Amino acid sequence: MSVSALLVLSALATSPAPHEEAEPPRHQFSLYARSGAALYLSPARTHGGVGGGFGLRDTVDGRWLLQVDASALTGLGTAYAVRVGAGVQRQGWWAPAALVSLTGLFGDRMDFLTPEHAVPVPGPSVGLGLTLAPARFTLGRAQVSALELGVGFGTDRPGLGLLYGLTLLEVGVAL
Repeated sequence: MSVSALLVLSALATSPAPHEEAEPPRHQFSLYARSGAALYLSPARTHGGVGGGFGLRDTVDGRWLLQVDASALTGLGTAYAVRVGAGVQRQGWWAPAALVSLTGLFGDRMDFLTPEHAVPVPGPSVGLGLTLAPARFTLGRAQVSALELGVGFGTDRPGLGLLYGLTLLEVGVAL
């Protein structure tokens, strides 16, 4: 057998078959746009609204998600939401995900003065929670997600606040 035939056979043995998927890159950065709502409710304040924003996501090894995004919200005045999350997704074209998210709401809000809160609670409304994205799909370099649901808890000392999040549509593209 000739040397060239051995090289060809060796290359065929080590190359993946056409039907096998290529190994995902170690880090895949994506930019995405999102629309939805965020609402923080507590006995001391209400904060949030509806709107949209942009974010940056790093998908590590095709499975682990690290992301940060910012949104402008309206409805209860002008508010801004900043969200940082980490989670896991299923690999493949259908890629549902679950993320632990830390969300901060800044800007206009409604404050309620109660015996426990004789003065408005200072600072942003912050909540830590879970976001589920069951209708999430990867189509080549694009990602599309619809109806992501999130719920979290925050503290207004004393007292507990609830943070609700709903993403109607999120569309991203890999860089």
